Amino acid sequence: MISGNVYMNEKNSLKKDILKFLILFSSSVILIFGIISFINFYNLKLDNKKYNQNLVLKQVEKEVTNLIKDIEMISKYLNKYGHSKIVLRDVVNLDKNISSIMILDEKGLLENFYIKNNLNKIYKGFDFSNKNYYKELNNKQDYWSNVFLSTFNSEPAITYSFKFRNKIAVISISLSKVANYISGFKNYDNSFMIKIFDKNGVIIINPNNEDLVSQRYNAKSSEVFTKLINKNKTYVHASYLSENNIDKELGAYVNIKKTNWYIVVRDDYKKLLILIVTVLLILVFIILIFMIISIYFSLQISKKIFKSFDNFHHVTSNISNGKYEVEEKELYYDEFHILLNYFNKMKTEIDKREENLENSLYSFKSLFNSTMESIILHQDKICIDVNDVTLKLFNAKSKDEIIGKNIFTLIAPSFRKVAESKYHEDASPYELELLKMDGTKIQALVQGKYLNLNNKRIKVSALIDITELKNKDHLLFQQSKMASMGEMLGNIAHQWRQPLSIISTYASGIKLEKEFDILNDDKLTGSMDMIVHQTQYLSRTIDDFRNFFKLEKHAEFFIVRESIENSLKLLSANLKSNNITLKINFLSEDFTYEGYPNEFVQVIINIINNSKDAFLANNIDERCIEINESYVSENYVLTIEDNGGGIQSSIIDKVFDPYFTTKHKSQGTGIGLYMSHQIIVDHMNGSIKVKNIDYEFNNKIYKGTCFKIELPKNIEDN
Repeated sequence: MISGNVYMNEKNSLKKDILKFLILFSSSVILIFGIISFINFYNLKLDNKKYNQNLVLKQVEKEVTNLIKDIEMISKYLNKYGHSKIVLRDVVNLDKNISSIMILDEKGLLENFYIKNNLNKIYKGFDFSNKNYYKELNNKQDYWSNVFLSTFNSEPAITYSFKFRNKIAVISISLSKVANYISGFKNYDNSFMIKIFDKNGVIIINPNNEDLVSQRYNAKSSEVFTKLINKNKTYVHASYLSENNIDKELGAYVNIKKTNWYIVVRDDYKKLLILIVTVLLILVFIILIFMIISIYFSLQISKKIFKSFDNFHHVTSNISNGKYEVEEKELYYDEFHILLNYFNKMKTEIDKREENLENSLYSFKSLFNSTMESIILHQDKICIDVNDVTLKLFNAKSKDEIIGKNIFTLIAPSFRKVAESKYHEDASPYELELLKMDGTKIQALVQGKYLNLNNKRIKVSALIDITELKNKDHLLFQQSKMASMGEMLGNIAHQWRQPLSIISTYASGIKLEKEFDILNDDKLTGSMDMIVHQTQYLSRTIDDFRNFFKLEKHAEFFIVRESIENSLKLLSANLKSNNITLKINFLSEDFTYEGYPNEFVQVIINIINNSKDAFLANNIDERCIEINESYVSENYVLTIEDNGGGIQSSIIDKVFDPYFTTKHKSQGTGIGLYMSHQIIVDHMNGSIKVKNIDYEFNNKIYKGTCFKIELPKNIEDN
């Protein structure tokens, strides 16, 4: 019996886990809510500030733009009504933004003017040819100057100059109205929001520090340019140090294209953060209060739960010691009463399941020993159990001869590398060569699967003895080879008939000419050369056929096209005698494959002989066989097509079965295509398929057959 005190171990205390969970859960929810609230507040406050600043920027931009439009309208007015003293006076007095208008001649001399406060006593004939607005108009139609301190009233001003007729008009524009307008925009700390820089970075309007304007302070190297204006687009906000390199500001800018001014809206970033931090502190205080409240309620809830757990622990402890009579009134919650009933039912079910497990174990052992397959259980390559079939398979007298041994001792050395590569995975069936107790070798089909038994990873390997099947396959292969030899003898007869006829003709001719005494040296030499040439041809033919019958024991790399050509060389006389046209379309590059070239030659011969027999059986007059090489995806594809009438759809799926044939017994055994399938699929890791096709030859459509052979293009896949 297990003591109930084990469950009170401090490391695995359910009470502590529940209490931790309640406190952690409630605190986490409040904390996450607080963090999300703060982030939302921060983003809301920042977005609101950016929105307000952009609104101010747009208003100031509109005011400055309107000022520029007013000045351009005045230039059009002067173009239309001239530049008399009265016209100039009316324009200056009516527009508060204009402080003066001067009319210069072509040489830059003052020809006419009107100034509100002519403190410097400007008079006609003044030379303004050294001024920028005069020089710039040499190449332009109009010109906006930078900000300068007016010589008339010592206030910041700009000029707008333009050509009209043969004169130059210079309008001096006071920035006091714009400055007053800008002064109306203030932040929460009563600081001014707007400041304006000219294109050179000089401050031209700065209500917060007017001394910088009079000092012509250049802010081109300050962060307002390096971090805001130069790096961001208009209306995009950034934080930067102000011109004094002390205060941190948040702002955006807009560019006035006509004057190339930079209008900057700003606010004290530190004060904005202080406001946000103040709200954060209030939020933290509220979160702490809620966390204290949640912890208090968590303790109260856990107290009731723990009391029930203590009572339930007492009940379960009694049950574990065999005391099933328990006062249920001690359990506070109804759920614990239900759990107690489940415990009582569980005890009964456990008894039943123990009995069922014993029965199942007996059934498993019976099943384990009644299968047709040999089954080996092993862990880390060490055998832990085998069934009775395994003892019979390996000729073992008892399980002790196998259990406890390394399973690789049961595998032939030449196949252990294959078994090693398959050992650590659930492998598909594969072939191995095994060793019996007496050292006899057997061929077996093996499949392994991993299982978890008693918390151990066990591999179950099933073995089937296929030695007899392998022997039958070998016999079939030999039968196929013998059948091919019979066909080759027929081909030899076709190949030799014409050369032997030529040799006989020349020999008879020599004998006849000798009898009539008309044989001369030239004719004798020519006849002998022809006989030698034909005998050499017969010798080469013998070599070709002898290579076909050569036994292959090891795979080798060979060029597929050359094997096809060797096949056609062996069949050339037979094809010619049966009036069969041959079309060949080889690839421009050679395809090299690792396998058995003579076996591959036998496959090609079997397929072409099959087509030849179809021509004869179906009485096809115009006969054609077409061979094509190609690449499809990652595979080499060889197709052999004919117009021999095709194969009946009811039997086309059986053509690769052993001993299946539609020919007369004197013509076929039914194992040629079966062995072709074995060679391509089992020996060369490829595939071979057949289908009926419509084949066009000499502008006619025939029913025909297409054999398709696919081999992996990647040599590493072989």
